[in-house]
Amino acid sequence: MIIYKFFYMYPSTAARRNTKLDYASCSEKGAGMENLSLADIAYRKIKAAILKHEIVPGERLSHDELVLRLKISQTPIREALSRLVQEGYVTQVTNRGYRVSEMTAEEVVELFDLRQTLEAHCLDGAIQNMTPDGIAELERSVKSSRKSIAKNAALVDRYIINKDFHLTLAQIAGNSAVFRVLEDVCEKLVLKRRIEGVSHGGFSVLRHHRDILRAIKARDTNQAQDLMKAHLDEIKFTLLRQIAVRKRAAQAR
Repeated sequence: MIIYKFFYMYPSTAARRNTKLDYASCSEKGAGMENLSLADIAYRKIKAAILKHEIVPGERLSHDELVLRLKISQTPIREALSRLVQEGYVTQVTNRGYRVSEMTAEEVVELFDLRQTLEAHCLDGAIQNMTPDGIAELERSVKSSRKSIAKNAALVDRYIINKDFHLTLAQIAGNSAVFRVLEDVCEKLVLKRRIEGVSHGGFSVLRHHRDILRAIKARDTNQAQDLMKAHLDEIKFTLLRQIAVRKRAAQAR
């Protein structure tokens, strides 16, 4: 019963999708920002623009343009940019202002090495703690992923839906510290991932999630962990290939 109650300490998949990564609502007047400082509002709006790829990785951020665009004074904009620099989403370039950070090959390797460790731990805990409600939540996540493919949803929307499968596992595992770290890692991978020239597939990810869920239902921890490792490795190597292609294209210019 303790485990069951802990599961519901966390928001549902739908609720999570409307909180940390759903910055789009921040552009709407009064969208839950009444009690935020101007610096917090600026931070959320800039992050929303990055998420929606209105500002893309590698693009220069003009301080003056942000002041005009967000209708917020310079000091809060400066504070917001400083926070984004600290979090790794924006880079400050000497005498040239700011630029949206691009994901490097080194960062991809580091983040996915961390994910491998975290998600193996989460699978172990999730299988031990699994309830019918937990299975139902994972099935809803897989169904949402299938619907997003059928509707040909925007890639960034698919990334957010797919990461919810992993966060649901972390939530069921019952370690709030691990959940928060994994949530931060997944957020970085969504916000800093470039999408131009990327295929709109998604069937591979869906198949992997289905296979992992099948192993979870069978309470086969080793199989689930092996499938998760293969799943994360495939995404990692795809990202590394994309980065290598862009690097070669930049060098050829």
